[in-house]
This record gives sequence, C-alpha cells and structure tokens, in this order.
Amino acid sequence: MLTRILLFLLSLILVPTVTVAVILFARGYRFSLKQQTFQATGLLSATSLPTGASIYVNGELKSATDTTLNLVPGIYQIKIKKEGFSLWEKQLKIEPEVVTRASPLLFPSVPSLKAVTFSGASIPSVSDDGSKVAYLFENQLFTLDLSESPLGLLNRESRLISNFKFLISKLVWSPDNKYILGLSTPSAYLVDISKSETQPVFDLKKLTNEWNVSKDIKANRNIELLPVILKNILASTAADLTWSPRENKLMYTATASAIIPENLIPKLPGSNTQPESRELIAGNAFVYDLEEDKNFIVPSGLSWFSDSNHLIKVENAKVTVVEYDGQNPTVVYTGPMENNFAVPYPSSKQMLILSNLTGNPATNPNLYAVSLR
Repeated sequence: MLTRILLFLLSLILVPTVTVAVILFARGYRFSLKQQTFQATGLLSATSLPTGASIYVNGELKSATDTTLNLVPGIYQIKIKKEGFSLWEKQLKIEPEVVTRASPLLFPSVPSLKAVTFSGASIPSVSDDGSKVAYLFENQLFTLDLSESPLGLLNRESRLISNFKFLISKLVWSPDNKYILGLSTPSAYLVDISKSETQPVFDLKKLTNEWNVSKDIKANRNIELLPVILKNILASTAADLTWSPRENKLMYTATASAIIPENLIPKLPGSNTQPESRELIAGNAFVYDLEEDKNFIVPSGLSWFSDSNHLIKVENAKVTVVEYDGQNPTVVYTGPMENNFAVPYPSSKQMLILSNLTGNPATNPNLYAVSLR
C-alpha cells in the first residue's frame, strides 16, 4: 500500500516535470551543465538549392543542409557552400526561441549554355510578367515561352507570330501581355498574339498613353498596400518604383532625404537580421520588404530576379545576382553578350541571354539558356 502511494506521488511530480521539460526542449531550451538549468537557445534553419551543402558556423563545420541547429543567442558568421557552386556567407543574429532561416540559392561556378535559337535573333523584348520573350528573325516575329511546363520542360520551340513588311527597330509588349507593338520609321504595327493578326497603328500616341495609364493603375493599386506613413514618404521622396514579381517587395530610388519610422507593421519573428537603412539619401537605391517592414540599401542599376528574393545587374558582358538586402553578390555569367540582354526564367532555373559566340561580326547573334541550378 505504501509503495503504491509513493509511486502515485512520484508520478505527480515526474509527469508535470517531464511535460515541462519536453515543452522547453521543443521551444529550443537546452540543459546547461555549467549553469545547472535550462538555457534558452535559438534555431538556425538552414536549407539550400541545391541541397546537400555544408554549413559552417563561425568557421566550424556543423552539418549539411537541410537541417536545424540549436545555437546560443548571439551573432554568428554562417557559411553555406557546395563544391561546384557559389559560396553563400552572412552574419546572422540568433535570438532565443526564434527560428532564423538561411535559405540560399547557390549558383553554378561554371554554368552551361544551351542554344535556344540557331538561325539568329534580334531586338528581343521580354513581357511585363517575364513569361515570354519576343524577337525578330529576318523581319519575322517570334515569341518564346519562358515558363515551365506542367511536366517541368523548359526551352520549348519558338512560335512564329507575324511577318512584318517593314523594318522594325523595337518591340514593345502591352501591359496585359496580349499584344506586341512593332515600331518602325515612321510607322507602327500592333500584333494580336493569340490570333497572329497584324494591323497598322494610326494613333501611336493615344495607344502609348492608354498603355501607360494601365501600368499606372496597376502600380497605384500596389502602392495602396503600403503602410500609410511610408506611402506618403515615397510619394514625395522616391522615383523609379518597381515591384518584385511576387509584389511583396518594392525597389525604388530616393530623390530626397527622409527617415522611415520604425515598426510600421508588427515585427515578425525570425525576420531578416541584416542592417537596415531607414534613412533615405537622394540618389541611393533601396528595397522595402512589405512583409517584414525592412528597408535595405542596394547597389544602383539593378532589376528584379524572378524569385523576388534576388536582384540582377547586367553590365559590361557580366551578369551579377545579389540578394534583396544587398548581400552576397554573385557573378553568374561572364562572356560574350549582345546589348546586355539577360532575362531570368520565371522558374529561376535558367537565364536567357543574347550572344554571338562565333566571334564573327557577320554572324547573327542567338538566344542561349544559361543554367542557374
């Protein structure tokens, strides 16, 4: 009888104790022999594309992606690297009971090229949504679908849309990506992609104004999603506003000095811990993260990469991809390139460039797919 009573009392003590210990363990607490108590830790969730990269914490190899590491709160130098791919490195702040994520996209050190066109391509133009490219070959208009098929196929055959009767100097997509405007001197022609119909444009100024109004309406609709204070600041101190493909980040150039107040929205746990630049200085480029209320200074001359987490710069026959917070600039291609034309595929797996690899100026340039994964 006494034994049963003791076991019962012991269970009353052990069950709550074990339950609390399990809860603390799940929240990232670990028992410290030195302090003889549970100590709060933070979690580093490290994933990568491709997987199987090595994780180094303050220079020490810890594990391979994808995994989660328990770390004592503090500042850590994190490196993620894989042979044959670019190195990713960042200083991350680990906070107690918070999951900090490191999810780098590692680019091939030596990317492969695959020809997409063979006879030639000129004046390529990408649609506003980044899903198609239009180009000319001997005054014939072609479109190339860059989106990934349901079966995962890329680099599908180009589609012949129209045959222009006059020399075209520029191709422009409509805001809804249903039409292509071919500009000539002094004429212009509008091509309906779905019907492959071409008709002359008699009032180019009116059509251009209509397209600009349509773009402004879309841009203003997105602006309304910003916190009111930020919206008012950008209205008077920013230009060249460009939304990321997912429309969750905004890149802009400051035209005057201003300070963006802190905590415009509630802080998200595990948000980006890189140093911000909430003080706007005229002439500098910035990226505002609408989901995390973070504002980062970035190099000028960038455009959005297709995953909304990176930016891309094409300059002097070199393509550089940088993270949206300005970190980890990586050269993903350097070599022959025509007119600095480089467009990422929507899947981010490839990049389309225009290049003449023959070195013969008399040879027509072609479109090539550069592997990024």
